[in-house]
Amino acid sequence: MMRRGEKETRSFKNIRWVYLFSLLIIVGGVMSYGLISALFLQLNEKNAKTMLAMIPPMIAFVFLGMRYVTVGIRVRSERLIEAIHRVAEGDLSVELDTKNAQEYTQVYREFNAMVRELSHTKQEMESFVNEFAHEFKTPIAAINGFAEILCEDSSLTDEEEKEYLNVISEQSKRLLRLSQNALLLSKVEALEIVTDKESYDLGEQVRKCAILLLPQIEEKQIVLDMEEDLSLPFTGNREMLEHVWINLLGNAIKFTKVGGIISITGFEYGGEIHVRIRDTGIGMSDETQEHIFDKYYQNDTTGATKGNGIGLAIVKRITELSGGRVLVESRLNEGSCFEVILPKT
Repeated sequence: MMRRGEKETRSFKNIRWVYLFSLLIIVGGVMSYGLISALFLQLNEKNAKTMLAMIPPMIAFVFLGMRYVTVGIRVRSERLIEAIHRVAEGDLSVELDTKNAQEYTQVYREFNAMVRELSHTKQEMESFVNEFAHEFKTPIAAINGFAEILCEDSSLTDEEEKEYLNVISEQSKRLLRLSQNALLLSKVEALEIVTDKESYDLGEQVRKCAILLLPQIEEKQIVLDMEEDLSLPFTGNREMLEHVWINLLGNAIKFTKVGGIISITGFEYGGEIHVRIRDTGIGMSDETQEHIFDKYYQNDTTGATKGNGIGLAIVKRITELSGGRVLVESRLNEGSCFEVILPKT
């Protein structure tokens, strides 16, 4: 660490040009005033000497003022530099006091906002790693456990073997979905600009996605209410938007009870396309709605429904990349409505 004396010497060297410049201004100003006075006011030698005698106290006064100002600037700048060094070393608890920052007030505020954002990002990354590892560990442990039972226990009945194989199959599918969704989320989070845009019918795309999920809909005897002639001309990335509808419809099916209703509506308004997917499912609390788009956040904490908490994060990111937004309205035990709003072009 640099000692105090070294810091002051270095600071003086950095700002010595200020003092030299001030000295030149004072001397030049006095000389100019004396010259003008001699030419127009006919000052005598005594008055000229008096004016020259004024130079030293003026220099002292200006230097004291400049010293006060520059010391203040030096202290505030060193405080900022020290905070930057601490952040560079990994300390994200740094916060600069803006009370007496004066001309550095806005700089301190922006620095504090930057550190808070870095801290938030670090927490998100740590949470992502921990939760991602947990999500992968669970199905792998299940697959490994049931596989060992099948290999080592020869007394299992055919029904038990089939049951264990079904568990392995389901957990393998879960692991596959998790891997695919994690890769997709990583991909869309890295994107800044959507390419490969084309003009197509968004209503037809939503209808085809619903048909893909028809076996799940029929299994739960859910009534699907959608306009047959829904037409929504749109220009965007077809492949990316398909993930939005698959995830939203999949969630609606998952959280809707047997015999429930899922309705799909769409319309154009103010140069934007609105697509609403409403269900009569279990709904969400206000707290859940605040976190529903967070990575790995799951509405159902009981384990009654299977998921990995990535789908809605993908929906939000793709919608934002497409220049749109996604809204949600929900009430417990009454159902949820997700509305995707996209610019028409």
